[in-house]
Amino acid sequence: MTNSIARWIRATFAVVPDVSRASIEPDPSVIYKTHRADVVVSTWMGARLYIYLIEKAPKVREIKSILRDNSRSGIGTLFLVDRNLLPADDSQLKMQDWWEALSSLHHDFIYTYFFDDDELHITQAHFTPINGKDVFRTWYLPEFAIEKVTVRRRNVITGNVKGRWHLGDIASPDYKRKMGDERANQRFHYRTKYTQDIPNGKANQVGSNAVRDMKLSRYYKLIGVQQGASEKEIKTAFRQMAMKVHPDVSALPRQEATERIKQLNEAYEYIKEYHGWK
Repeated sequence: MTNSIARWIRATFAVVPDVSRASIEPDPSVIYKTHRADVVVSTWMGARLYIYLIEKAPKVREIKSILRDNSRSGIGTLFLVDRNLLPADDSQLKMQDWWEALSSLHHDFIYTYFFDDDELHITQAHFTPINGKDVFRTWYLPEFAIEKVTVRRRNVITGNVKGRWHLGDIASPDYKRKMGDERANQRFHYRTKYTQDIPNGKANQVGSNAVRDMKLSRYYKLIGVQQGASEKEIKTAFRQMAMKVHPDVSALPRQEATERIKQLNEAYEYIKEYHGWK
């Protein structure tokens, strides 16, 4: 399962404008590493990012060892956690030590992935403290399109993995602002849910629309057009992109090209269905 997920993640990062190369092969510039990344990403700005897929609960010392090992070489680290390892939406419980470790790296949230209709999605699991500091409420944002990849050195001063680490950042500034607003709304909604609760049907509709809009935005970017492009512009961009990535004509490795053309076809069909085009 890890290899198939890693290939999807690699293909997702490969089409991000900041990324010059994404691979599931070991980093050729590093002779020895105690921890092998599942996906290796290089950016046009010269940064390197190692992505680790978490499919079972890790030890905090393992997390810290990876951070220390990569940061010494100036390499960024990004952990993507299987959502099945995390609490359900709107859960209230005490934090496990490794949840605390990973959430402290990204201001109280963890990057996570999940399957829906046989498609893999990336989202965020957020942890909001309630009843003092012992109990946290878990809530999830809709998936988002990866628009920017950077590596920044951050001083983590809370949690159980304190230190100065090189960390991967995959959210655009606009998205971070929206995320901050959403966190505030979630905290407000929790405090007032007994007096100003949103009807379940309306809440589900809002969440569904948000997921649909996020997916549509991601698919437009995958094809290489702006939202609002005409049917003709989208069809032309799709054909041009297909000529670059189709396994029969692409210079990419066949497995990589096959994954790219699959994602491209999914994006094109989704956009056509959304607009009612034939």
